[in-house]
Parts: sequence; structure tokens; C-alpha cells
Amino acid sequence: MGREAVAVCHWNGDVAEAKLHLDSRFLQLRGESRADIPRAQIMVVSIVVEGLRVTTDGPDLVMEFGPVEAARWQKALLKKPPSLAEKLGVSVETPAFVQGAFDDAPLEQALAGATVPDVQDAALLIAIIWEDADLRAASDLALAHPEKHIWMVHRKGKAAIVGDTAIRTHMRGLGFVDSKTSAVSDQLTTTRYRLRAK
Repeated sequence: MGREAVAVCHWNGDVAEAKLHLDSRFLQLRGESRADIPRAQIMVVSIVVEGLRVTTDGPDLVMEFGPVEAARWQKALLKKPPSLAEKLGVSVETPAFVQGAFDDAPLEQALAGATVPDVQDAALLIAIIWEDADLRAASDLALAHPEKHIWMVHRKGKAAIVGDTAIRTHMRGLGFVDSKTSAVSDQLTTTRYRLRAK
């Protein structure tokens, strides 16, 4: 997901080749120079002789690109990343039915005004997965409403009691296919499933 390239980068006094990765939240450098630059901190993106200069509220980053690639990266960096609500596809017009409790500010913000109490009125489903019982309840909900996509929200990494692999194995075993993944917050991630058409 996102845009990637390898380029010589001038960052924080160092000049070295780095792998660049741009997603909806960060511009990341990996190599001798390492950085995670939040997109919210990027103030100006300008084409310069060397390639592209990214002005932040910290050090500037210069990436050595040719003119064509510099223009592509400038366009990507200036494009407003989609909100979490847009990634999930929820809105007042396309509300979600949420199964399970959560305490996560980004998810709360994304779902504000975009949920319904009756599953029949929902355009899509969102299930919060903390443990095995939640996974079974979520797949039961999805099986009962096969015409709707379901987002399976769970903890990231080692903190997850039920993680991505367990959820994917369970859902695929029931005939579901996963079609999209999105970070939710620093703690949570989600994958979208729908029952495979017969």
C-alpha cells in the first residue's frame, strides 16, 4: 500500500540512500537514515535542482529524483490522505452497525454520526474483536447478512489475543474473502471481508 522508491536522501545532516515509503499517515525513510515523518507535519513540498524538498516543522528532507519522479512524489505528498471514515466507507448516507465495545479516539471520530442501532439499516458491518468469542460472534453476524461487507477490527501485533492470521484463517474457512486492510489507530487495525459469491 502507498508509494515507494529508493533515493539518495539529505536528512538531518546525513546524505545516504534510503528506501522511501509514503502512506496515509507517514513518509518513512529506511536505510542508514531512518525517520517517520507524520504527513501532518509536512508544510511545503517543492521541486528543487536536486529533486524534491519536503519542509516540515523539523528538519527539511531533500530526495534526489529526476524531474518526472519529483513531480509524481510532489503530487502524492500534496494530495490529502483519505480520512478513516472514507477508508471504511462510512458516512451519514452509508452508516455502519457496530458489534462490540471499543475505546479508541480515531475510531470514535470516524464513526461519529455514521452508525445505526439496527443492523437492517446498515450499509456495512463493523465488528470489534478482542477474544475468540468476539470472532465467532462477528462471523455469525456476517453470515446472517451476507450482502454486507464486514470490517474486523482488532489489536495490532503482539498485543492481539486474536490477530490478523487467526481472523483470516477463520473467515476464509467460512467462505469469506478479504478485500481491503486499513490502520485504524496506533493500537488497532482492520480488514474487510465479504462472503464469496457462489
